[in-house]
Amino acid sequence: MHVPKALRSPLARKMWVAYATATILVSLSVLAIYVNAYDDNGLTDRLRGIGSFTRQAMRVVSFPLGLPFGALANGPLQAIFGCDKPNEPCGVFVDWWTHFAALVAQIISLRLMIREKT
Repeated sequence: MHVPKALRSPLARKMWVAYATATILVSLSVLAIYVNAYDDNGLTDRLRGIGSFTRQAMRVVSFPLGLPFGALANGPLQAIFGCDKPNEPCGVFVDWWTHFAALVAQIISLRLMIREKT
C-alpha cells in the first residue's frame, strides 16, 4: 500500500499521538462517569440516561470504525452475556468494550499508515 509522504512526516506522528491520547482519555472518562453513577444510584432513570450518553459518546469517539464494529458485535455479545436491555449496566459495558476495541484497532491502523519506511 502506497502511503503519501505527507503522512510520514513528524507532524503526522505528533497528530497521531494527540489523537490517540485524547480518544483514549475521553473513552476512559466516559466509562468513569458511568461507573460513578452506577455506584451512587443503582438502577434508576438517571443511570439509564447516563448509559444512553455513554453509548452515544463511544459511538462518536470510535467513529468511523466503531459504527460497523459495534453494530455487528454488540447484539451477539449482549446475547452471550445475557444482557436484557441495551441501557442496563451489562449492555452499556458490552457496548463500551466493543467500541473501545474498535477505537484501539483504529489507532493501530492509523499508526501503521504513518510509520516510517525502514
